[in-house]
Amino acid sequence: MTTHTELDLRHYGHAEAPAIRELLLDVHDEVYEGVDDPLAPRDEFARFVDGWSAKESFACVIAYDQEQPVGYAYGAPLTPGGATWWAKVTPALPEAFTVETEGRTFALSELMVRGPWRGTGASARIHDALVRARPEHRATLLVHKEHHKVRALYTSWGYETVGEAVPFEGAPELCAMVLALR
Repeated sequence: MTTHTELDLRHYGHAEAPAIRELLLDVHDEVYEGVDDPLAPRDEFARFVDGWSAKESFACVIAYDQEQPVGYAYGAPLTPGGATWWAKVTPALPEAFTVETEGRTFALSELMVRGPWRGTGASARIHDALVRARPEHRATLLVHKEHHKVRALYTSWGYETVGEAVPFEGAPELCAMVLALR
């Protein structure tokens, strides 16, 4: 475990996405090395990075410790009229909950921290730097149902589980969680 506690939290958007793409993939490769997950291979994960970062509203925070990348979080607001995020959540959620309007929901797609910085509070600091200052009313994320420690961490940050989903073929069973921001 590293003893460094000072993190340099840098914000990036859609325009900077090409410049940070390889770093995002490299950190992912390190974090998921040896993990038996069909979405863990670099080429599979690259599709997610490219899809999210192609959004004009893409937002990312990368933390550095003395110029070493510690980890990152990224996501984007859900689009008005597009309730696909909620479509496969069971039990089905009320329409009033799933209707997306401008500024309603920020979707946190990824949050990961490299091994030496786990247990140091880095994940909370990265998360908060990205999510807590968002103008949206709430944040949402999907987390592996079997990752009990990670789910407990999100719960400790104020997220509540609203259902479960398998959003696409080949995805594991995930828990949909929501955090009130306003």
